[in-house]
Amino acid sequence: MLDGHILCLLDDDVERACVRQAFGVGGYLVEYVADRAEIPLVKGADAPADLLLLRVRKSDDGDFIRSIRTLFGTEQLPIVFLVDPGAETLVEHCIDCGADDFLTVPIHEAELLARVRSQLARARAIAASRLERERFALAVAGSSDGIWDLTLDNDALFMSARCFDLLGRTGEDGFKLLEDWIAIIHPDDVDQFQVELRNHLEGITLSLQMECRMLHKNQTYRWFLVRGTGQRNGAGKAIRIAGSLTDISERKLTDAMTGLPNRIVLYDRLNQTIVKNRRKQNANFGIILLQIDRYETMREAYGQVFCDAVQKVVAQRLVGTLRTTDTLTIMGENTMCILLDVMRDDTDLVRVSHRVRAAAEEPITLGDESVLLSLSIGMAQAQAHHQSAEDLIRDATAALNKARAEGGGQEVVFDPDMQRRARDRLRIEAELHLALKRDELRLLYQPIIDMRTGQLAGFEALVRWQHAQRGMIPPMEFIPIAEETGLIIPIGTWVVQEACRQAQAWTEQNLVPDLFISVNVSSRQLDGPALPEIVRQALRQTGLSPAHLKLEITESAVMRDFELTMKLLKRLKEIGVGLSLDDFGTGYSSLSLLRRLPVDTLKVDRSFVTAMTADISGVKMVEAILQLARLFDLKVVAEGIEHEEEERLLKERGCEFGQGWRYGKPLAVDACLQLMQAQGTGANKRVAR
Repeated sequence: MLDGHILCLLDDDVERACVRQAFGVGGYLVEYVADRAEIPLVKGADAPADLLLLRVRKSDDGDFIRSIRTLFGTEQLPIVFLVDPGAETLVEHCIDCGADDFLTVPIHEAELLARVRSQLARARAIAASRLERERFALAVAGSSDGIWDLTLDNDALFMSARCFDLLGRTGEDGFKLLEDWIAIIHPDDVDQFQVELRNHLEGITLSLQMECRMLHKNQTYRWFLVRGTGQRNGAGKAIRIAGSLTDISERKLTDAMTGLPNRIVLYDRLNQTIVKNRRKQNANFGIILLQIDRYETMREAYGQVFCDAVQKVVAQRLVGTLRTTDTLTIMGENTMCILLDVMRDDTDLVRVSHRVRAAAEEPITLGDESVLLSLSIGMAQAQAHHQSAEDLIRDATAALNKARAEGGGQEVVFDPDMQRRARDRLRIEAELHLALKRDELRLLYQPIIDMRTGQLAGFEALVRWQHAQRGMIPPMEFIPIAEETGLIIPIGTWVVQEACRQAQAWTEQNLVPDLFISVNVSSRQLDGPALPEIVRQALRQTGLSPAHLKLEITESAVMRDFELTMKLLKRLKEIGVGLSLDDFGTGYSSLSLLRRLPVDTLKVDRSFVTAMTADISGVKMVEAILQLARLFDLKVVAEGIEHEEEERLLKERGCEFGQGWRYGKPLAVDACLQLMQAQGTGANKRVAR
């Protein structure tokens, strides 16, 4: 392979012979011409060789060099000239005209070859670099991505023409510095952008990659994927970072499964609608949130792929029912939203809701499976206080949650009381998390009386919340929330431990023989296997005998999972604690199930006690419960006794124990102690209401 094509323009035979001898062993293709006219200097043509070697004698030769350089540019044809010694002015002139190097005559072969090799190598490097640049420019031109380059010492920013196209801008719009770029990033995304950039520059991440919104010149925000890689110096410090900009708005704004707009589009359009309607009088718009009922059950039965297909069918049906002014969006798995941009009157929300329900609740057949759906729907109409999309969606969500709580298949329109109740609930939930840590929970103890003797037999431990600012919070305000959130588990554990501790303190004083403490057990505490160990540990730590502790379980809790609960109750019975079936008669227990339950006490619900004084049927109901208890050798506690007549009727029918305000309201520890001391001295046996 030849090392290069050398074109020699030499007019001296001796010099020509020296050059021929030098190149004869170098592997070069050497072409000799004696006249400048023989060189193909056609403008726009390829260079006639890889290097031009010519003899320079006068200043006109510099003008000839300039003409060659004009035709072939500074990178296409290296020029080396031979000149007489001492012609420094001529050398300077030729170099200024575009020559690359020179040698003085007489010629030294080694020097000539070295100069030629150097110029050929430089020319090839320049050509390779030019080709690389051309390839890069072609790739950038053919790509949908924009290219950016940031110099870190001065924050100088370069953005390619494609970047400006994506942003709807031109080079005249600025964007010369990093701060110009940051100025168009969405305010909510600026901090993340700066954090991600800093993390990469500090070497925490291998590359920069993040998604953010940028302001298009049409004043809308579009989503972009920003990628980049830093260049570092020898010390490892980043000195430059370059990368690409990709418009991902289409992917970012569309639900992949249904092809419908997603929650980002909903928030954007809803905010635009709110702003637009601020300038109008009597403007009317609203949203409808929809969820498929029993979605989790369907997923457990058929799998996620089936559920996705069902949601796609439902979405297609809904689209067919909507007006051109309505927008259906996918907010997430199993949640869709309809924006009614234009409402003729206040009934439009309900009217559209009826239409979409009728369409969605038609049977759906996919493969061999058919399902019949129902929807829970929450609606909210825009009001003056709705300043953002979040405000309106929050209200519609409250309505949706109420619809779901009512059993599904329901439609609920938001009213302001929902928001107040939701806020109260969230506040209580948050503060309840701290109640245990702050030692704000208290136990009160309501007396349980032996109705045959009138003597105190025990107490029922009732949890109360002594809030630091709000005072005593009634149990109905926080117990249901504790149940739903699972906080009832640690609260219940604390109640068992505290009740056992207090019961042991009282039994050690021996004021009331065989005193017992009853503790209510939540249905959530029966869901797992931990309760027996919690009880065992509380008894062990306090030293209380199991015979002094009774656990009260409701019928509804037992029937949630009868077999599982049975196993748990048997483990508790093995410990030696008493078990009481609370609110008996209000649940679903059958005689056969009652026979199997390892309980020793029935508690008659207060509703039956109250009904005894209303008519004979109430008395008959309590008599039946008492006879049933005797059949199974169970003790009976009647709760909610408030009046003398109720007490008389229960005594006459042989009820063993009573509880209610007639015998005492829930008491603090000191009052309980006074009651026990009074009984021990034979004084007042009953605490006034």
